[in-house]
Amino acid sequence: MTNAVGLDGPAMLLMPLPGELPGSPAPVGARLTGLIEELGTSGYTAAMGSDADAGAARAELLARLAALPDETIPLSGEPPVGSCVHDAFFEVRRGLGDSAALLAGAVLVSDVLVREDLAASGSTLEEDPDDLLLGVTGFLTGTLLPAVKAGPWLPDRPVEAANRRWLVGHQRFFVMLQLLTVALRRLDRPDATAPQEEAAVRSFGWLCRSTAVSMRYAADFPPELYAEVRETMTPPAVNAGFSGLQTRDHQELVNWMRRLKHGGGLDRLDPASRTAVHAAVQHLYDAHVWVCDRFGGSAEPSLLMAQAAQAAGERAESGVAAAERLARRRLRYLTPTGTA
Repeated sequence: MTNAVGLDGPAMLLMPLPGELPGSPAPVGARLTGLIEELGTSGYTAAMGSDADAGAARAELLARLAALPDETIPLSGEPPVGSCVHDAFFEVRRGLGDSAALLAGAVLVSDVLVREDLAASGSTLEEDPDDLLLGVTGFLTGTLLPAVKAGPWLPDRPVEAANRRWLVGHQRFFVMLQLLTVALRRLDRPDATAPQEEAAVRSFGWLCRSTAVSMRYAADFPPELYAEVRETMTPPAVNAGFSGLQTRDHQELVNWMRRLKHGGGLDRLDPASRTAVHAAVQHLYDAHVWVCDRFGGSAEPSLLMAQAAQAAGERAESGVAAAERLARRRLRYLTPTGTA
C-alpha cells in the first residue's frame, strides 16, 4: 500500500480511476475490514481517538500502511488533462489494480488525515453527533466507534490551516464521491427484491449525507481566509478557470446518474425509492450551494465563471447562481422518464 505518507509530509492520496470502481459497496467494506484487521483494530481505534497518544497512533498507522506490499500500477498524466491538473492540485494519484482495495485504502488514509487535521486546527462547524464525517468506515464495516468531537477553530497559523483544510477536505470529498458512485450503481439491479432495494436506497442516502458533510468540512474555516486559499487556484499554479467541474470523480457520478435514468433503472425503482434518491442528491447539491455562499458566491463568480465572462466580454454569473443551475440540470437525471 503506497498511498500513505507521514503526517508532516504531503497529504498524497492514491485512488482508483472512477471507471474501474466495483459495482457495490460490499467489496469495499470487505477490503476495509481486512485492512483494519491486518493493521490491528486497536491501532485504528487509537488513531481515531482524542487522547494524548492519538497523534502518535495516527503516524504509526500511516507508516504501517506505507509498508504494506502493493501490486498497484501507478498512473500519471492519464486524460483528461484538466482532471490531471485538478488531481495534482489536490494531491491525488490514480492507480490500476484491485479497485475495491484501492478505495478501501483511500478511505482509511483519509480517515487519518481528517482526524489529524481536526485535532490540529479544530472546527467552525456544528457538532456531528451522527459522525457523518468520519463514520463511513464504521458504516462500511459494521464496526462503529464513538463520534469524533472537534474543538473550536484555533490553529497556530490560520492561513496555512485553511489551505490544509481545503486540501484534506477535498480529498475526503473525492473518496466519498467514489463511494456514492458505487452505491448508485447498486441501485441499478433489475432483479432486486423490495428489501434489497430498500437497503440500497438507505445506504445511498446515508452516503449522500456523509458526502455533504465532507463538502462542508472542506470549507470549514473562517470565510475571511478564503481569498488566500482562492489565490492558490490561479495561474501559473493551475489552469485559468480552475473548477470543480474538472473533478473526475463527480463526472463519473453524473455519468451513472444519467445511465440510471436512460437505461431504465430509475423507472424500475419504487416511487418512494425514487423520491428518496432524488432528495438525497438534492441534499448533496444544497451543500455545494452552501459552500459557494459561505465564501461570497452570492455576489462573486467562481473562477470558471469569471474566466468565461472575461473571454466573452460579458458579466459573470455568480457562484451561487451557477451552482443552483448545475444542480437543477443534474437532478433532472433523477426524475422519471417523461417528466421534466
